[in-house]
Amino acid sequence: MTETAPSADAPLRATGVRTTRQRQAILAALTGRTHPMTAQAVHTALTGAGHRIGLSTVYRALHRLAEVGLLHSFEVGGERAYRRCPATPHQHLLCDDCGLITECPPHLVEAWLTELRATTGFIPHADRIDLHGHCADCTAVPAP
Repeated sequence: MTETAPSADAPLRATGVRTTRQRQAILAALTGRTHPMTAQAVHTALTGAGHRIGLSTVYRALHRLAEVGLLHSFEVGGERAYRRCPATPHQHLLCDDCGLITECPPHLVEAWLTELRATTGFIPHADRIDLHGHCADCTAVPAP
């Protein structure tokens, strides 16, 4: 991964974050992944692909990118891990077995929130909801 994805520059500029080759490389490394990566894993992936980047730089960049909303952070095995998510509001389904993270279909969340409001009067802040459970692959019954 010696080349940076061209799409990594625009999101940085849109959030007002200074564009650096390290930040671009980190965003590119996390783009399209279904499992979040720890700072150590990002560092290993980048250095293995030929990037010269320090681990402390990776930590700082991940923190900053999450701070401006370009990455979401998750608790994975007692460590902070990061994933690049869509820019639109969405909720996450997190598999406690394999670590897969998917976005919940928005219409399901909206229907649930509408029923929750009507039944309880409670109005949640629904910009991010993380539901833990087990994905379809992990709960599938193996064939005999």
